[in-house]
Amino acid sequence: MNQAATIQDALSALRLDEQTWQSGTPTRQAEWRQCIEEILAEGIFGEGKGEPVQKGQRGLLTILPTAIELSLTVGDEGKVVHRIPVQSVRPLMAEYMETIRQMARLPHGQNSPQLEALDIAKRITHDEAGELVAAMLPSLRPSHGTARRIFTLLVTVFHDTTRITVAHPVQRR
Repeated sequence: MNQAATIQDALSALRLDEQTWQSGTPTRQAEWRQCIEEILAEGIFGEGKGEPVQKGQRGLLTILPTAIELSLTVGDEGKVVHRIPVQSVRPLMAEYMETIRQMARLPHGQNSPQLEALDIAKRITHDEAGELVAAMLPSLRPSHGTARRIFTLLVTVFHDTTRITVAHPVQRR
């Protein structure tokens, strides 16, 4: 078992800033809650080399005009703040959302080659975004899958995905 797998509980809580949370409809809040629960339940932190990641960190994600700020605290100790410039993730969010919108407009069934191609494009963008997010959170060192989940949360905060019917991956048999 690698070190990263043993520190799944590095992040014990994560919440959005109050202003952002209050700006969401109940449906969006439910979506944000689901994204956060997935990060907390399935998130793996401490990937790669570096100092061990502290367990029990509480995170506050604050949306600022030019940055996304993730403040991490453990108990009464000091806080670590990571800033992700909005301009660095905005192009990936726009590409991701455009792909989702194209998927939603397709009149074809789930076996459509066009839909599969767009799903692949969406996954590639999601992978690139995950790499970017992971690089911006050095003290947490999230796994690739965890960084992708964090990007998904950011997308749902910046874009109302509750109105799009194909916002989730294509199910393959």
